[in-house]
Amino acid sequence: MESIFLVHGEHQYTFNKLIEDLNSKRHCSPYLYIEHNEPYDIFLSIIHSLVYDYSLELLDGDFSEQELENIGIEKAMLSVTVEVDLQLRVMDRNDLFHRIKQNKKWTLTLYTSGTSGRPKKVSHTFNTLTRNIKVNDKFDGAIWAFAYNPTHMAGLQVFFQSLLNGNTMIYFFDEQPKNYPQLLEKYSITHISATATFYRNAIHYFHNQVYPSVGSIAFGGEKYDSALESAFKQIFPRAVIRNIYASTEAGSLFVARGNIFYISESIRPFVTIRENQLFIHRALLGASESLVLDGEWFNTGDLVEQLDRFSFKFLSRQSDLINVGGYKVNPIEVENILMKVPGVVEALVKGKENSVTGMILVADIVKEHGLEEKDLKKTIKQAASLQLQEWKVPRIITFVEEILTTRTGKKARK
Repeated sequence: MESIFLVHGEHQYTFNKLIEDLNSKRHCSPYLYIEHNEPYDIFLSIIHSLVYDYSLELLDGDFSEQELENIGIEKAMLSVTVEVDLQLRVMDRNDLFHRIKQNKKWTLTLYTSGTSGRPKKVSHTFNTLTRNIKVNDKFDGAIWAFAYNPTHMAGLQVFFQSLLNGNTMIYFFDEQPKNYPQLLEKYSITHISATATFYRNAIHYFHNQVYPSVGSIAFGGEKYDSALESAFKQIFPRAVIRNIYASTEAGSLFVARGNIFYISESIRPFVTIRENQLFIHRALLGASESLVLDGEWFNTGDLVEQLDRFSFKFLSRQSDLINVGGYKVNPIEVENILMKVPGVVEALVKGKENSVTGMILVADIVKEHGLEEKDLKKTIKQAASLQLQEWKVPRIITFVEEILTTRTGKKARK
C-alpha cells in the first residue's frame, strides 16, 4: 500500500503523488497565496521551494485585497511566476528528505499582527522553523490530525513534524466538529495538535467514546484550558497531553505538561523574564526589520508568572491584541475597515469573553443621525465580511452615543 501524505475531505494524496507533482512543477513565485488555503497546494509549494532552495512569502489565502495592500502587496503581483533554472528530479521519499535538508538560502516569510495596524514581516530559516521538530523511530506510522490554518506558525510546526518523519496528515481544519469522531476512528489518528477552542468545540461530539489510538494531544495557539484535561484522560486514555508555546517571531520555543512551561537548557541563555514580561534574545528570532528590540532582547508582549529560574506560567498578552480562537486580531485594523462604511462616525472594537472561542469581537459604533440602525448594521457586517478574514469580523454591533476614552485620551478597550 502506498504511503499517504495528506487526506483532505474526499481527496487522498500519496507521497508518490507528491513527488510526481514536484517533478512536474516547472514554475515558481516569490509569493505563496492559495485562495481558500487549499492545504495540498500550500504544502506542495513549500516543499518545492525547499527542494529548489528559493525563498517564499507565505500569505493567508483569505486575505482580502485591502489586507494585502496593508502589507504592501498588490494582488497582481501574486500571479507573477518564473521558470525554475534547472529541472531537478526527485527519485523517492528518501531523496526528497535529503534534498529538503540540503537547502542553504531558503527562507519562509510570515506576517504577524502589530499594534500599529501594519503586520510585521518575519523571515525564518529551515533551522529556526524546525528547531523543536523531533525526527526518530517513535514517530513511525504516526497519523496527525491537522487542525490549524496551514499558513500560520502552529500549522507549519505540525506540517514539518509530519513531513520529516514521513507521516500522514488528516486535514481537520475545515471539517465540521460533528465529523471529528468519525475521522479519528476511520484513520486511527495517533497525534492531535490544536487550539483549546478546537478541543472545546470537539468534546461535545465524543459522547464518552474512547479513542485508544491517540497517543499525543498538544495544545497551542492560545491559552491552555486545564478544564479539558480531566475529560481528555477518559476519552484518550493513552494520550500524553502537552502545551506548546510558539510565536511567529521565534517559532516553537517551550513545551509544558499542563500550564507550567519549562525553559530547556539549550535556550536558557536566550530567555529572560523582567517584571513578569517574557523576553527572547534576538538569536532565537526570525529575521525582521520591523521588530522592536530592547538592546538584544525582544519583548514578546506576554505576561508570565515566574515559578523558579527555569519555569513559568503564561498569564496573558500585554498588548491590545485580541485572541479569537487562537488568532490574534488587531482591533485597529478592524476599526479602519468599519470607519470606511458610509454613516459610521466612530468605531471601537474590543473583545468579549466567550465560552467556546475564548473571546469574540464586539464593536461599538457612533452613527450619523437619521440613519436606521438595522440597515447600517447589515451594511457594516457585509463590509467587514468582504474585507476581513472571518475571525476579524465583529459578532456583536452596538450603537452608542459616544466612544469612551481613558484618562490619556485613548479608546477604552477594556
